[in-house]
Amino acid sequence: MTSLFSTDAPQQLDAGLPEVLERLHDGIAVFDSDDRLVFANGALLGLFDPMAEAFQPGTAFASLVAEAGDRKMLADAFIGPGEIEFADGRTVLMREAPLSSGGVVRTFSDLTEYRLAEEQIAYMASHDEVTGLPNRSLFLDRLDVSLRQSAREKSRIAVLFIDLDGFKAVNDRMGHDAGDMILHQVAVRLVARVRASDTVARYGGDEFTVILNQVSNAQDVGRVAESIVDELTRPFTVKRETVMIGASVGVAVYPDNAETADALIRLADKAMYEVKHSGKRGYRLAATR
Repeated sequence: MTSLFSTDAPQQLDAGLPEVLERLHDGIAVFDSDDRLVFANGALLGLFDPMAEAFQPGTAFASLVAEAGDRKMLADAFIGPGEIEFADGRTVLMREAPLSSGGVVRTFSDLTEYRLAEEQIAYMASHDEVTGLPNRSLFLDRLDVSLRQSAREKSRIAVLFIDLDGFKAVNDRMGHDAGDMILHQVAVRLVARVRASDTVARYGGDEFTVILNQVSNAQDVGRVAESIVDELTRPFTVKRETVMIGASVGVAVYPDNAETADALIRLADKAMYEVKHSGKRGYRLAATR
């Protein structure tokens, strides 16, 4: 598409160009045919603030890159146009465009806030808002990963299906705010009962799921399940009131009980309901095949 100019545009542009470049949010640097600096706007100097004094007319672009490296400003070695990761966590996108004079203009766009927003959106899509735990979708993804790893290593994993006993009554009596506080406390207690390599997720409502990786045998899993039941039977304090709930836990082990994610979840869920029907507040291992 052809640009539009008025008859006196060249003179007006020449007069106003420096101000326009200074008002841009992106960093702009113009280099001559020998790749030496001709112009750098304020936004660029701000991006490279610790070495702003190095951006002097006539300085070679290669020297500026070396200076940034010497000052350890970059997280990785500079390899050319594209995303540049700074040591302080910022991400800057550098683009190059040739000039008819033989020089080049380089633009630098700070993507840090954009990247943080992307990460926040991804986190919100994969984590439960109330507890901060992985949600059902992320739980299923991690279970698939664990199953593939266990198949390669010929190791065991366990799936725990946890349903809170008495939570609905408390939630109805005290309100959803209090219920959310309890769910958050439950999440904290569950995470404290497993290893960092395991996964605790909020499956939905008052249901939680756990992946225990690289377990030795069903007895070890049973001890973890029992400790979870004991932990969730302890009193909770909500709005200065002591609240008692409990937990019914069903357990299924790969490959002893099943070899697929769906089957493990179904068997753990079934074992959990068997606990509920037999009096609640306990755990049960799925029947061995």
